[in-house]
Amino acid sequence: MNWIKTKISEIKAKAKKIFKRQEKIDPSSSLWESCPGCSKLNTKDFLKENDYICEACNYYFDRPPLAIVKSFGLLDEKNFISPPENLDDDPLKFSTDLGSYKDKLAKARKKEKQWCSILGYKGIVEDLKVHLVVSNFRFLGGSWSNNEAQYFQKIVDNAVENKSDVFIMMLKSGGVSMFHGALGLNATMGAGIIAMQKLKKNNILTIAGGGSKLTGGVLASIVYTSEIIVFEQNAHDITFAGKKISKNYLSAGEVMDEKFGSAEEKKATGQCDLVLERHNLKPVICTLAKIIKKKQNPAVINENTNNSTEQESREILPNTAKAI
Repeated sequence: MNWIKTKISEIKAKAKKIFKRQEKIDPSSSLWESCPGCSKLNTKDFLKENDYICEACNYYFDRPPLAIVKSFGLLDEKNFISPPENLDDDPLKFSTDLGSYKDKLAKARKKEKQWCSILGYKGIVEDLKVHLVVSNFRFLGGSWSNNEAQYFQKIVDNAVENKSDVFIMMLKSGGVSMFHGALGLNATMGAGIIAMQKLKKNNILTIAGGGSKLTGGVLASIVYTSEIIVFEQNAHDITFAGKKISKNYLSAGEVMDEKFGSAEEKKATGQCDLVLERHNLKPVICTLAKIIKKKQNPAVINENTNNSTEQESREILPNTAKAI
């Protein structure tokens, strides 16, 4: 009767494959993007032209990292800071029944066409020597492993070596990667704080800009150690541990604020300096940096200039001062 049991097992295996089989469709191949805010379908071409903002409800989609770099005028190969070499991608040889970390990393690199979840660029922006770090949340949730931490430190060293005026970070991150364990935790949080202090010691202004989904050790050790913190309007899920975990620490009878983790809540509780619309991020950041670094006198403006950047600064400065 063994042949019957064997046959039944084969039939069960085939049936399982049939019922569990799902056609895997890569969302990136679609020409459309559904808005999480209002469910409206936006064409990807429109979103690209509209700074990745839904025209119906003003929902902010995640901006691709290179789009952020382009907004600062640094999207040029000569401005790119290459990542470090000869690092162990998988020091813990992390693997589960769902697959290995090594495979996950390889897939992310192939799909996103970058080495890790952050990118570093440098160059001149509005007479400022700028170093820019941007995140890609599509790369394993923007998490920081030892790779990201070592790359970040290399960008910091480059900023110090080149006597940068301002170090700008535009970040989205799920926090420290579990795949590198204590090594990634120490490199991101411990060494991250040391790197931020190194910038300040060398009189390099640190400005962190964040959007939705900014959490964990990256928020605590990188963003919150910056001298100026700016969040995007309507940004959400800006919290160390997340709503579900944070609810466990409420006192009896205490109710979580509806705006918990939002940019507005962070500003109201003094955890950030400014909350800005997306199109104002770059001009306001640069205007503040020029004033602080004494590259622009807010009291003296040449009325005869036709420079668009100067005009933009004139319009933004009163609003910036009011917000502060």
